[in-house]
Amino acid sequence: MSGVISYIEPQQLAEFLRNQEKQHTLVVDVRGEDFQGGHIKGATNIDSQGFSQDVAVDTFIDQYLTSSGTVKRVVFHCMFSQQRGPRCANRVAKRLQERSQTESAQLLVLRGGFVQFVRMYGAEHDLVEDVDMAVWG
Repeated sequence: MSGVISYIEPQQLAEFLRNQEKQHTLVVDVRGEDFQGGHIKGATNIDSQGFSQDVAVDTFIDQYLTSSGTVKRVVFHCMFSQQRGPRCANRVAKRLQERSQTESAQLLVLRGGFVQFVRMYGAEHDLVEDVDMAVWG
C-alpha cells in the first residue's frame, strides 16, 4: 500500500454490498450525531475525532484490519467525503505505514459521501437504513 487513498463510486460500493464481497467490505461512517439520521446498512460509526490519536487509530487497525483477516477493503465516508472521510482514511494509511503493515486492506473513500449514496439508493432498504426520504427528497 502506498498511502495514497483511492475513491470508490457509489455504484461500485452498492455492488459490493449486494454480493459476496459484502463480507469483505467494511464501511466506516465518520460522521457524528447525524449517523442516527440515516446511514449505509451495516456501516460502523466512528466519529472522525476517533482517528485523531495514534492509540485510537492503532485500536481501529487491530480490531478491524489485523484481527479479523477477512476485510479486503475499508470504505470511509462522511456527509460529502470532502474532508473528514479522506482525512480519516489518510490517517489510517499513514499509521499502517508507520507500523510497516503495508499488506493491509485497501483503503477507499466513497465519492460524494453519504449525500450522493442516499440520493442514489435512499429508497433501497438493502443498502440504507433509518433514512427519512421526506428529508432527502
